[in-house]
Amino acid sequence: MTILGLAATSGAQLGNAASLWAALLFALVTGLGMLAGVWVMRRFEAWAIRHTAELIAFAAGLLVSGALLHLVPSSVDLLGSSAALTWTLVAFLAFYLLEAHFVPHVHARGEVPIEERHSGRHRQLAPLVVIGLGFHSVVDGVSVGAGLSAGALLGSVAALLVVVHKMPVGIAVMSTLYHSGVPGRRAAGITSLLALVTPAAVVLSYLTFRSVPGHILGVLLGLAAGSFLYVGGADLLPEGQARGRPINTLMFGLGTALMMGVKIVAG
Repeated sequence: MTILGLAATSGAQLGNAASLWAALLFALVTGLGMLAGVWVMRRFEAWAIRHTAELIAFAAGLLVSGALLHLVPSSVDLLGSSAALTWTLVAFLAFYLLEAHFVPHVHARGEVPIEERHSGRHRQLAPLVVIGLGFHSVVDGVSVGAGLSAGALLGSVAALLVVVHKMPVGIAVMSTLYHSGVPGRRAAGITSLLALVTPAAVVLSYLTFRSVPGHILGVLLGLAAGSFLYVGGADLLPEGQARGRPINTLMFGLGTALMMGVKIVAG
């Protein structure tokens, strides 16, 4: 059963939390996104690096449009437009400050030749990348858990946003670790362990948030929207459009169209 199919059959709306079984299923699916990136990187490294930009552009379209079409309106329904947009901005600014001053951004385009990635600077960045991705994985999990607490459909959208952008992120992290001197099997193991962080955060946050008042859920959804907007607009979109190829623009448009389609079908 697909994510959207599960949401449709549940019939849940905003304010009606998804079932525990649905939360467990979504938690499992969010972990599979990054594991898929690990598998692709291990089996088809050259292909993965060559096509990561298209995957990133598609994920950027999903994250930006999903935040604007689904998460922000749901937060507005619970908080009102002023408060919802304020919390969205708070998360956006927090991610900007963290990335600008504390956590390095993982560049995933594969434009740097492999032999140049073994530099000392890349070896120094590898532990920071792992820490940064661990934090980001927790935020992803909390975003999905908050969405599931608000309703199955909203949770399915949040899970879809996480799953799709996890695959290119997994490829990027594997590439960073592998080409900074970490052996391939160990790099795969580290990335696979990080893939488990998001499912754990999904389940814990769902169990924590499903009984909280609506205005708290509204704050969480606003924060989730801001984090997805930042990752999609500030991180992924510049990477996906770095070479300005038409196929990347098409992939961004497809991601946006998918989220618009979900909005139309959901009514």
